[in-house]
Amino acid sequence: MLLRFLILLGLAVAPASFAVEPTPGVLAVASYTGADRTERLIGAAKREGELMLYSSLTQDDQLKLVAAFRRRYGVSVKFWRGSQAHIVQRVLSETRGGRFEFDVLETNAPQIEALAREKLLQKMNSPYIEQELLAETVPAHGEWAADRLNLLVYAYNSNAVKLTDVPKSWQDLLDRKWKKRIGVESTNVEWFAALVKSFGEKAGLELFQRMADNGLAVRTGHTHSTGLVIAGEIPVMLGVYSHDVDRMKARSAPVDWFVLPPAVVLPSAVAVSRRAPHPSAAALF
Repeated sequence: MLLRFLILLGLAVAPASFAVEPTPGVLAVASYTGADRTERLIGAAKREGELMLYSSLTQDDQLKLVAAFRRRYGVSVKFWRGSQAHIVQRVLSETRGGRFEFDVLETNAPQIEALAREKLLQKMNSPYIEQELLAETVPAHGEWAADRLNLLVYAYNSNAVKLTDVPKSWQDLLDRKWKKRIGVESTNVEWFAALVKSFGEKAGLELFQRMADNGLAVRTGHTHSTGLVIAGEIPVMLGVYSHDVDRMKARSAPVDWFVLPPAVVLPSAVAVSRRAPHPSAAALF
């Protein structure tokens, strides 16, 4: 089971080798830094009329985002929602087939970085990057910008697990009472690496091996994994997003979360395609 988990982690960030040249339209938008940049983008974006977004935001959040963008700029937004891994897979598949359908990506930063290293994303010379973001959060190549933070937590079904039984330490997770009752989200490469580094490689790998020996379920998709906890299929799930749990709990779902040190926070990022069909709308977004 641990081997399967490690293989899935590797597949999540192992794109093929690709590189594309930006279109003249994308280069023109990316390089313009005049004082009237925003006004020019708004006018051009309205003429383009729409934007295609690939994102791992929840559907509710995406609907709110695209509605706000349309109200503010008069530009419609089409979107496709997928997990971080599925977004990488779709972008690479489309690139392989010579199709360039997306304008903007929004998902976890490591997956965005993987696509940046394949020369698929375009640096946007936006003044807001320097004005609004901490310098240490901006990659040297400038091909993506962090836009939100995700706290990775451990969800539990509050009907199946008493508050007094919630694990207080990593060793608690090895107790026989948790045999085949714990799951882990498979794409959390950074979470896994951070924990192993914190514990020390030998101790960290041994911990996960012992959890695997105790019956560790591996599932893909953060929102999906939270849903499995709510459904009672997996009483405790490691590595889901706090905001997913909070949203479901607010709707009276039997779910809550806890954290064991060290806490891991994962940034998400936004980036523009080198072949964006609607470059002005993409830059404006």
